[in-house]
Formats: sequence, structure tokens, C-alpha cells
Amino acid sequence: MVVSTGIIEVIKNFSDLQMRFNLHRAERDRFFSEWIEDLPDLDEQQQSEIKRIKGRYDYHRLDGLLLEGTVNPVVVSPLLELAGFLDPPFAFVRPMAWRWNLTILMR
Repeated sequence: MVVSTGIIEVIKNFSDLQMRFNLHRAERDRFFSEWIEDLPDLDEQQQSEIKRIKGRYDYHRLDGLLLEGTVNPVVVSPLLELAGFLDPPFAFVRPMAWRWNLTILMR
């Protein structure tokens, strides 16, 4: 018998995901070395803006986890602005809808 179950019914939170797939936090500073190698240095204004964004995030995070609706205006939008991704030639593209199903085979 095949039972189709939505993924959110099986994995309810990050803790469930960690347990189910034996995930753990990487402690190495250079886990994604390609993200930090051969990059130009940030100027003082950019560094100041990054500190301001981090401070804003830390302030809002004090009361608990932040939902996407909060993270977007507090962190994502300012970072996109700072990186220049809100200006040409970059443009937003509407994402395609995805539906995930997890099939569990029961004996």
C-alpha cells in the first residue's frame, strides 16, 4: 500500500529535520570557503551598513525566532540594496509553485 503524505506533515520543524537526516551545525569558520575567497574588501560605509543590519536583526531576534515576513524587510531587503541587486540589470522573477510529496511505503 502506498500512502502519500505532505512533507510538512512529516517534518514539522528544524529539529525534526536534523533528527531525521542526522544533520548537525558545521562549526568551521570556512565551511563555504567559495563565499569568502577572492572577494573584494568592503569599504567603511559598507561595513557600517552590515553592522547596522546585524544590529537590527539582533534587536528583533531578542523576542524569539523571526518569520520570513520579518526577516525580509529587516535583513534581506537591506542586503539586496547594499549589493546592488535591486537595480538593473537584475530583476525579480516570480517563482514557480512547487509541491512536495513524501511517499512512505508501508509493509
